[in-house]
Amino acid sequence: MKINWHVLTVMIFLAGILRSDEPSPKKIIDQVEAKLISGKNIKVQFEEMFIWKLAGEDQKIEGELYLQGDSKFCIITEDQKIVSDGVNLYTYDKSANRVLIDRLGQSEDALLPRQILFQYTKNHRTRIVGKEVISGNQCYILEFTHETGEVYFPTVRVWVDEKAWVPRKVEQIDLYENRTIYLLKNVEIGIELEEKQFHFIIPESAEVIDMR
Repeated sequence: MKINWHVLTVMIFLAGILRSDEPSPKKIIDQVEAKLISGKNIKVQFEEMFIWKLAGEDQKIEGELYLQGDSKFCIITEDQKIVSDGVNLYTYDKSANRVLIDRLGQSEDALLPRQILFQYTKNHRTRIVGKEVISGNQCYILEFTHETGEVYFPTVRVWVDEKAWVPRKVEQIDLYENRTIYLLKNVEIGIELEEKQFHFIIPESAEVIDMR
C-alpha cells in the first residue's frame, strides 16, 4: 500500500498541536501550587478510606480540614482532632480522652498539609496517566513513582481538577500494596476563618502527654 506522505505529514503536525494543548505534569503542579499559595485560608471536607490488600477489608472516615497560612491547621474527624497553632501540635483522641502535645517541627506529623502534594515532586518521577471525572469535575491523573521504591509510599496518584487546579482525590499505595484514598469534597479557597479555629482548649478531664 502506498503511503500518502502529504496526508501523513498533516496528521503528524495536527497530533503535535493536540499534544501541545495538554499541559505537562510540571505545569499542572505549578498551577496547583500557585492556587494553594494564593489562598491563605482553605477549608476542605474529605473522606478517607484505607484498603487492606491481604484482608480485603476497608475502613472509612469523614472529616474537615482547615488551613491558615503555612503552618496553622485543624483536622476534625469523628474520633480525633488535630490542631496546629503554628508552634505546637495538639492531637486529641476523643475515645480515650487523651491529648498529645508536641512541637510542630519535631513531631512525626510535622509534614504540613500544604506540603503533602509537593513532597512527591522531589524524588518521584511524574507523569500523566489519564483523565477521570471526580465529583462532577474533569481531572488529570498524575502518578508519582519513587525512583528507587525505597519509601513507604512508592506510588502516589493525584487527581487534579483541570479547571479549578485543585486536588480532588489522592491515592497512596504503600510497600504492601495497601491503599489510602482521600476524596476531597467542597474545596473552598480564600475564605474567612476564625483565629480560634487554630487554638486548642484542653478538656479539663483529659489525660495530657506533653512531649515538648
